[in-house]
Amino acid sequence: MKVFVIHRFKDRKLAGSKLKNIAKQYSIDLQPIFLDSSGCEKWKEKALKAIQEAEAIIIFDRKSCEESDNAKWEINKAKETGKELIEISSNDKDQDLTGRLKSIYGLKEEFDSCFSSNNNDYFDLYKLMIDSSESLIQRRQKTNAFFITVIGSLLAIVGLLVKTGVINSGSFGILYGFSVVGLLFCNSWRNLIDNYGKLNKAKFDVILRLEKEFGAQIYSAEWIALGKGMRPKKYKSFTSTEKNVPLYFGLLILVLTLIAVVWQIWG
Repeated sequence: MKVFVIHRFKDRKLAGSKLKNIAKQYSIDLQPIFLDSSGCEKWKEKALKAIQEAEAIIIFDRKSCEESDNAKWEINKAKETGKELIEISSNDKDQDLTGRLKSIYGLKEEFDSCFSSNNNDYFDLYKLMIDSSESLIQRRQKTNAFFITVIGSLLAIVGLLVKTGVINSGSFGILYGFSVVGLLFCNSWRNLIDNYGKLNKAKFDVILRLEKEFGAQIYSAEWIALGKGMRPKKYKSFTSTEKNVPLYFGLLILVLTLIAVVWQIWG
């Protein structure tokens, strides 16, 4: 998340350190934008562009910034955009404000605004999201089956070519080509698993939100019983485990390729 940081130059290192700690504490991917307003004729132009691109504006040490004309100009321009202004001090008493930063990062308000309190179709939407989640799981299983078949076939073809002598010490380029293709498939497979996991999580976020309108919240109860993902002994993400499969296939391809290289060199 891009954030434009209004600060005094003397506080830059401290501001950077504070934001780094906040990002680590709240698991936020922050991309702070720091500009130096001294010695640059086009800093205002750059500042306006950075403010427009940022999702939030951070004012580090408001009292100190008020002593700088340049910082005050940036604050005024930031106010004109109507974007969130988050004031952070150099001490550790900013829990509410940093929590607000986390809320912006998670787009919580935009998410909640998608649900109307007067909607009578919650149950139908609930069933639709569950069906959509089940459909996604089926597509995910088919994707896994496809990649296992393709990568397994590549390994079988290479084994057959080596056994029949088509690939020998003078034609190892063919083997390397198969290895590259196999590794690319493994990488694509791993990325798809990761994206399927994120998409399914988003669907369940919607399902859990819809459940709040009902008397019983069975999926929420199940998630709590599993430790809400924070108790590895109770539950470990299926996605994190599943992503190991293409990784192991990739390692197998690398090992076989290294064996072939050694064989080619040492004969």
